[in-house]
Amino acid sequence: MKTNKAFTYLLLTLAMVFWSFSYLWTQTVFKYLNPLSTVFIRLVIASLFLVTLSLILGKLQRIERKDILMFLLLAFFEPLIYYLGESYGLKYVAPTVAAIIISTIPLFVPFAMFFLAKEPIKSGTFFGIFIAFLGILMVVLNKDLSFAASPLGLMFLMIAVASVMGYSYILQMLGKKYNAYTIISMQNVIGIFYFLPLVLLFDRDIFFTVQISSELVWNIVLLSIFASAMAFFLFTIGTQKIGVTKASIFTYLIPIFTALLSYFMGRETFSPMKISGIFVVILGLSLSQLRLKKYFSRDR
Repeated sequence: MKTNKAFTYLLLTLAMVFWSFSYLWTQTVFKYLNPLSTVFIRLVIASLFLVTLSLILGKLQRIERKDILMFLLLAFFEPLIYYLGESYGLKYVAPTVAAIIISTIPLFVPFAMFFLAKEPIKSGTFFGIFIAFLGILMVVLNKDLSFAASPLGLMFLMIAVASVMGYSYILQMLGKKYNAYTIISMQNVIGIFYFLPLVLLFDRDIFFTVQISSELVWNIVLLSIFASAMAFFLFTIGTQKIGVTKASIFTYLIPIFTALLSYFMGRETFSPMKISGIFVVILGLSLSQLRLKKYFSRDR
């Protein structure tokens, strides 16, 4: 049992590493493509990879007609709304700031699960939200209280965070019936058809003018295979094993990994205030998982 749990934790941690790299890969691709084109190509490559792998392994399940609407809703929240929010957010803010905002997802998932699935909210959640919010302010504000990060970029990122509420609820329901191969393959394939009209309407010309380079190809492939396919696949497996709320806690690791990667790859520099803010956010996220009553009472 402990071995299985440790393996599940390893898979979830690996998913967070892939998602941490994705912020850097995405910003590199943005030198050549717009967000809509980036996401569309990313989904096409990821879908081809996932569907082929699933068919080879014999893991692709038939979708029952009554579940089609659930899969359409799943793909609406993610990849459509999530990728729109995350991609346009990354266009305006630094990778670490984006990772910090996205890492607040575990603070809000319990509220969504409470209203949608009647799961109880831990008593430390409200306290954790307050602490994490202070940490976010330390990262996104200058000393004169002006924004160190684009308000527009932050707004897009919060849209991405909000989309995960609906995604998590539907994922938990579908995860009881379908395997990770089927769920992730279907959400990516459906996502292609959600993004196709947007690309044709707003980004059609870019496919004829983009300058193809090894840097673009390499980063879009890494983004597609590891961030769009493997990370979601590993996260879905983790969700099926330990539940949405516990699995989402692992997103605490994303801002740490992203900050380290950005620093060592020369993408960002960090002031003492920003470094402190990152750790305050992590502290708030950690506190949000505590049951405060057990420290003041024997009742659980």
